[in-house]
Amino acid sequence: MAVEKMEMINIIGHMSDIDEISKKIILSSSIHMVNSMSEIEQSHFPILQAKDDVGALVDFNYIKQYASEKNLGEIEKKIEALLEIFEVRKRFNRTYLKENYDFKRDIADIEWLYSTVKDTHTRLKDLKEEEIQITELEKYISYLKDLDMDLEDIFSMKYIYVKLGKITKYNMDKLKKNYENIPAVVLKLFSDNDTVVVMMLVPHNVEIEVDRVLKSLNFDEFNLKIKLKGTPVQCIEKLSIRKRQIKSEMDYLKTKLLDLKSENLDKIERYYSRLVMEYKIEELKSYMAVTKEFFYMTGWVPKYRKKTLSECFKHFDERIIVIYKEINEIREGISPPTCLRNGYLLRPFESVVKMYGIPSYGEIDPTSFVGISYMLLFGAMFGDVGQGLVLFLLGELLSKKKSRPNLGGVVARLGLSSTFFGFIYGSIFGFEDILKTYIVRPMVSINLMLISAVALGTIFLTIGFIYNLVNSYRNRDIENGIFSRNGLSGLVFYWTLIYLVLAKVKGWTPIIPVGGLVLILIFLLGLMLFKEPITNIIRGVRPLYNETKTDYYIEGGFGVLETLLSMFSNTVSFIRVGAFAINHVGLFIAFETLSEMMTSSVGSALVLIIGNIIIIGLEGLIVFIQGLRLEYYELFSKYFSGIGYDYEPLKL
Repeated sequence: MAVEKMEMINIIGHMSDIDEISKKIILSSSIHMVNSMSEIEQSHFPILQAKDDVGALVDFNYIKQYASEKNLGEIEKKIEALLEIFEVRKRFNRTYLKENYDFKRDIADIEWLYSTVKDTHTRLKDLKEEEIQITELEKYISYLKDLDMDLEDIFSMKYIYVKLGKITKYNMDKLKKNYENIPAVVLKLFSDNDTVVVMMLVPHNVEIEVDRVLKSLNFDEFNLKIKLKGTPVQCIEKLSIRKRQIKSEMDYLKTKLLDLKSENLDKIERYYSRLVMEYKIEELKSYMAVTKEFFYMTGWVPKYRKKTLSECFKHFDERIIVIYKEINEIREGISPPTCLRNGYLLRPFESVVKMYGIPSYGEIDPTSFVGISYMLLFGAMFGDVGQGLVLFLLGELLSKKKSRPNLGGVVARLGLSSTFFGFIYGSIFGFEDILKTYIVRPMVSINLMLISAVALGTIFLTIGFIYNLVNSYRNRDIENGIFSRNGLSGLVFYWTLIYLVLAKVKGWTPIIPVGGLVLILIFLLGLMLFKEPITNIIRGVRPLYNETKTDYYIEGGFGVLETLLSMFSNTVSFIRVGAFAINHVGLFIAFETLSEMMTSSVGSALVLIIGNIIIIGLEGLIVFIQGLRLEYYELFSKYFSGIGYDYEPLKL
């Protein structure tokens, strides 16, 4: 199919409508944006056509690139914080974008909700930390419960610092051996299999030295953050009361958070969806030029999307000026983006084309040819009903994944082609005795398979020549279309050579004598050699050569030799199609032979299953790559430049 026809769209509107118009454009998914300031600086923006809006013309003198002043990053952080607190994922819903809304009000709502939820969550977090500290403190104080002393007096002594903590038994033994070197009193409070809980009384003047020793022994000191007053038993009772208070408050706060979540979850989804839109609006506005009163926007739109855009803009009446320009109305040097539009069957093969390059705007979209030829090549090399259906199912599975829809679509269609050729070859999972009706057996008709493969390649190469002729005609490229090895001269040379070879091999009597055919071939080689000066003479261009004559003819001489070699190699290269079809059968025969050598039926079945898995996985991948190679190197080199750039409308 042809590349979609494009038009340049220029929009002038009031700044008061900039966000709403931007939103409509993004929802329409129609405009490939262009930097408006660049177009204006090159005097290409059709501002003078807006003669009825004098204000726009006067205001035009103060034009500048749009610069965003919105701080959406802070809003995004707050929404993400709310989602994290409520333990829900981001969810985008386009429905909320179709509503009339003011995002400034949304920001105020987000700020209030964030403040309320954050305060509640922070308080809940603090209470949780306090609860953990109290639990740990209770455990340590329980070791001191036999003391009948006020803990405040113990932990607030003027000259003695009290340390509570844990140490491993191994390090405790090392500590005991060094008691005489440690100026502190060490009291063992509790021990289990691995650790010992100790209390140490350390004079303030040697605290640094003791800390150094304890650090080397990995002493885990308990940091007393809560002030204690009363005996250990009294403190435990107070802590128990405080824990109950904490639990009660935490239950209240959790209920409050759950209520806030149920009341505002839809709102958060709404705000997040609108935030995504705001980011896109700012991205779109970054392409605009603006003044105090007006904005100016430029982009590309496919012709078939113009009606959709008109529906979007009708709400703004006279507050917006929309100007469309055909390609022939635009200055030279501007190339539109390429919009490919293919049917359901061939659409996935656009990804195969784009891996090589994007068709330029003046080229024919090669997707149809690539899709049909690739399916024929793959099916011919990998013809099997069962294995093809497996590939089809794998492709359908891949196409359901958002990250691999095009790959899945390609694999599914190649699988169907494999199934089709499987019926031609009479093969199901390698077995050729199940289907009684078939057209050809690759292993039996080897010569037919190889000759048919070369014949198929000849047809594809001829179509490649025709594609190049059409592309050259569209671009008014005489040199490449008529005189090059991929143009008309090359096509006639190719088929004359094929006719001459067939006449010799088959013993035909040529319509034109052999000598005449040879003269035609020499004449065509001459056209290919002198293509540049002949083209320049026809066009009336001087000088005739873009380089020195010597360099041109040396390069041209090698080009003639390369033409002969490439035509031969391109054609013979397709013999691999028949070779892989034969190899496909032979590989299964090898696994079938191995299965017959097994002593048990289970072992035989297992070998056949593994064999099919290897054939589908390994050989399927090899054939997939070989098909790509034929498309890219043998066919694309004939007609496809791939120097365009993709149509990428700004959308969600």
